[in-house]
Amino acid sequence: MGVRMNVHSQSERHSRVLELPEMISGLLVLVVLLWQFCFERLASSGVERAEFLRGSGLMLCCLVWFNSAVVLVHFLAEVFRRYWPSRFLWLQLLVGGANSGILAGAVLHAINPAWLLLTVFLCVAMGIFALVNIASYRNARRNSAAARAATWWTPSVTFFCYMMALVLLSTLILLTPGATHQPISFIDAFFTCASATSITGLMTVNVAQTFTALGKLVILFDIQVGAVGVVTFSYFVLLMLGKRLAVRNSTTMSGVLDLQNANVVPALLKAVFGITLLAETAGAVALYFLWLGNPAIPQAHLAEYAVFHAVSAFCNAGITLFPDGMEHAGVTHGYAVQGVMMAMMLFGTLGFGVYLEALTRLKHRLAGKRLAPRWSTNSWLVVRVTAIVLLVGVVGMTLLSLYEPSVHARDVGYNVWEAAWNSVSRSGGFGLTDIDGYGPVYKMFLICMMFVGGNPAGTGGGVFAPVFALCVLEVYRVLRGAQDVEMHGRRIARSTVERAMSTVVLSFFWIIGTTMTILLLEPGIAATAEGPLRVLFMEVSAYTTTGFDLGAVTQISTASKVVVILNMLFGRVGMFTFMLLFIRQKPASPIRYPETRLPLN
Repeated sequence: MGVRMNVHSQSERHSRVLELPEMISGLLVLVVLLWQFCFERLASSGVERAEFLRGSGLMLCCLVWFNSAVVLVHFLAEVFRRYWPSRFLWLQLLVGGANSGILAGAVLHAINPAWLLLTVFLCVAMGIFALVNIASYRNARRNSAAARAATWWTPSVTFFCYMMALVLLSTLILLTPGATHQPISFIDAFFTCASATSITGLMTVNVAQTFTALGKLVILFDIQVGAVGVVTFSYFVLLMLGKRLAVRNSTTMSGVLDLQNANVVPALLKAVFGITLLAETAGAVALYFLWLGNPAIPQAHLAEYAVFHAVSAFCNAGITLFPDGMEHAGVTHGYAVQGVMMAMMLFGTLGFGVYLEALTRLKHRLAGKRLAPRWSTNSWLVVRVTAIVLLVGVVGMTLLSLYEPSVHARDVGYNVWEAAWNSVSRSGGFGLTDIDGYGPVYKMFLICMMFVGGNPAGTGGGVFAPVFALCVLEVYRVLRGAQDVEMHGRRIARSTVERAMSTVVLSFFWIIGTTMTILLLEPGIAATAEGPLRVLFMEVSAYTTTGFDLGAVTQISTASKVVVILNMLFGRVGMFTFMLLFIRQKPASPIRYPETRLPLN
C-alpha cells in the first residue's frame, strides 16, 4: 500500500513538473494573440492576411508548437505509467494538435489561409487551458489551515474581486488601438466595461460607432460572463474540463448563489449554462431569419447582429449595435422581433433556480419517479410576483401614457404594446421610444418598476420582486398583528424577512445619497427644471442595472461617472452583500437585554 501511494505521489509530481511549461506557454499564446488583435489591428483587416505569420505571428507559431509538444510528452508519460489520461489532457492534446497542424500548413503554404480563423479560437482555448491549470494548481497549494485563517475571504469578497478583475482587464483591451475606431478615455472605457459586466447598459459612448469587432466582442464577453456571474463562469469551465470542484469551491459557489445545499452546485451550474446556451441560440436563430432581407440591418453582419442582441436580451443588458438603439428605423415597429426579445428578457429574469426545479421534476416524471406534491416556495413566489408586477406595469403605464401629457401620439394599441415592453424591460433597459418624451408621473412609475426589478439567480436587476414582496407581506403582517409571514403553507424564516427589509432600506438610502452627490457635482443639471428627476432616474437605472436613461449620463463629469460606475457595480453585487464586505456578522449571543417599548405615535 505504501509503495502504491509513493508511486501515485511521484506521478503527481511528474505531472506538476510538466504542467508548469504548459501553463507558461499557454498564457503566452493568449498574450501574443491579444497583442496581434489589439495592436496590429488584425481584427479589422482579417486574420487570413499573410501578416498574421510575420513578426509576432512567428512567435505565436513557436509557442503553439512548444505547448503542443509538452502536452504530448505529458500524455505519453501518463500512458507509459499505465494511467488513463484525464479528459482535460485529451482536450489539450486534440486542441494543440489541430492548432499546430493548421499553423504548420499556413507556414508551408499547404492550406488555405482562411483556416487561420479557426486557429484564433484554438489559441484562445489553449489560453483557457492554461488558466484552468493555474486555478487547479492554486487550489491544490492552498492548505486548509490557511483557508481557515483567511476568514475575511468570503464568497462576497470573491465575487466582487473577480468582477473587478474582469472589468479592469476588459478596460485595458478597449484602450488598445485594435478595439476602437478612435481613441477613447480611460473613464469611458472603464464605464463601458463596468456597464457591460454589471449588465446595466448605460453608455457614455456609442457602441456601434466607437468599437471595432474586437471591442464589440469584448463587450459581448463581459455581458455574458457578467450575467451568469464571474465566479459561476469560472467554476463551470473547471467542471466541464474534467476538474472536480473542491468542497471549498462548492461552499463559495453556494454562498454566491445563496444556496442552502452545496451539493446542488454542479447540477445548477450545468443548468445555468445549458439553459443560457439553448435560449440564446434559439433567440439568435429567430432574430437572424426575422432580420433577413431587412434593409435597416447590415446584411453582411446579420449573424453578428443576431447573436449580439440575443445575448444582450437574455442577459437583460440593454446594449445594442444600433446607433440610435431600438428606436432605429426598421426596428422600432418590428413586432415579431420585439416579441422574441421580450420573451428572451422575461426568460432571463425568471431565475435559474426555477428552471432547475422544472428540469428536475421533468426528469423524475420521465423516469417514473414520484414527484413532490407541490413546487418549492421560491418558484411559487417568483412566478406569481412576476405575473403581478407585469400586470401592474402594463396597466399603470398604459393609463399614464394615455392621460398624462406627453409628446408621444396617443395610439392605444401601440401604447399598450410599449407598456408591456417597458414592464418586461424594467431590468433590460431597451427603449422603443424616447422615454424622456413622457410625463414626470410616467417616469416616476418606471423608477418604481426598475427598483422592484427581476428575480434572484436570474439576469435581471433591482432589489428583486420576491424581496420587495416579502417587505410588503411583512408590513401586512404587522398591520394584521400576525406572528409570522406565511405563504404556500410555509412560515418564512425570520432571517429571510429581515434580510429583505434591510436590502430595501439600504438600497433606498444608497440611491438617495448618490443622487444628492451627483446633484452637488453637477450644479448645471441640478439648476434645470427636470434635472433632479433625470439624475434620480439615472441613479435608479444604474443601481438596478437596468440601462434606461433620459440623457443625463452623457452630460455628467468624470467625477459623476465614477459615482455611476460604483452604483452599477454595487447594484450587481447587491447592497446587502456589499455591506457584508465590510461588516462581520457576530455569532449569536446567549445574553439578551430586557425588552422595552418606545412611543411611535
